[in-house]
Amino acid sequence: MLRKKDVYNDALLKMTINGSGYQGIVDFLAQKLRADILIENEFFCVLARSYFNKSTFPNTDTSKNKKMKFLKPQYFDPKIKEYVTMLHRTLRPVELPELPEYGIKEPRVVFPITIKNKIKAYLNVFKKDFTNEEIIVINTALNSLMLLETIRHVQTVIGGRIIKSLIFSLMSGDENDINSNINIVKKTLNIELFQESFFALVKISNAIRKQCLEGALRSIRSDLNINAIVTAISEDQGVLLIKSDDITKLKSVAVSETLQAVFEALKMIFPDSRVKIGVGRQCFNHQDYKLAFKEANNALSFTGLPKESEEGVIYYHSLRLMEVLLQTQTIFPGFVRGILGKLHNYDIEKNINLIESIECYLKHDCNIQSAARELFIHPNTLRYRLERAEKISGLTLTDNDTKLELQLAIKLYKYQGENFFESRQKRECKISV
Repeated sequence: MLRKKDVYNDALLKMTINGSGYQGIVDFLAQKLRADILIENEFFCVLARSYFNKSTFPNTDTSKNKKMKFLKPQYFDPKIKEYVTMLHRTLRPVELPELPEYGIKEPRVVFPITIKNKIKAYLNVFKKDFTNEEIIVINTALNSLMLLETIRHVQTVIGGRIIKSLIFSLMSGDENDINSNINIVKKTLNIELFQESFFALVKISNAIRKQCLEGALRSIRSDLNINAIVTAISEDQGVLLIKSDDITKLKSVAVSETLQAVFEALKMIFPDSRVKIGVGRQCFNHQDYKLAFKEANNALSFTGLPKESEEGVIYYHSLRLMEVLLQTQTIFPGFVRGILGKLHNYDIEKNINLIESIECYLKHDCNIQSAARELFIHPNTLRYRLERAEKISGLTLTDNDTKLELQLAIKLYKYQGENFFESRQKRECKISV
């Protein structure tokens, strides 16, 4: 007579073989444990969930957010980080209380899914006390999940090698390799590459393991619902190809928001590392990728930034102008102070950022509604700030020449920071002495 453990093993094995995967396992557990079940990968990206009590989970659909955000309290909330640290230290289940501030109304037990003593995923069971039979069910499911994780890892490695081979051929410009790899990618992974796309290089300053960076980028892509191809090309660099879909064309503002969201997510995952994203040209065919790679690499290598702020998203098309401007450094400090000096002093005195508001307003082609959404303020608040900025600076924001001067001054100020104003302050101190 079969034991219950063997029955559960058989049932879960059939699910694994039949391709039910994570969703099949969480549905099975929800039915047997009469509880909500959630499976996350090592970066807390949801792989599957099953509802028993539908009020347990909040609505966390990031696609509906007005601004893209990587919403992961496991990285920034000290209370939850403590439990995550305990999981990694002990590799044993941890009980989490309910988290009403995040809309989660039930306590849970988090079971680490480990391979070679490293956590690869988390099984969340929204229940506290288990019977002996329920423990057998959970342990059986954990064994099945370890098998699934091993399969997923192998699939990721194989798919990653295929994508990486294609990316390298695109960056080298070898036509024979490109055509061969395009066919392999299309047949094996069902990916259509040559839609319109933006080429970005991601660099992590510390020697992060290759699979760790690639895994992080994949999870960010999934969480933020980004249409992109990702792969690591070295120990500390990865490629991010942001693609258009078949219906809409890529808009530069949307791409900028996406890359900024990716940057913020990487900073959350790797808080002790310096993160830079270099962005090359928009690509329309495979001949564009070699140039786009070179431009993105040049953006990463740009040394015009102050050392302490060598992070963020850097666009090559902006650097072409900056390289010219920064060659004439003796002229431009006076230009920047003349345009932004009064605004800079007001920002410091009142602890506000009128310069940032103007920059966002100009970036959105002077569209109040769009700029206010990015700044997370009411349109009337932005109108007030712009009127205040005009009064303080004496500039007219509707004048085309003034807008160009402001854009140039703000670009220079962002690349050189307080240096433009510190030199003047030091001279004034010497004069007063």
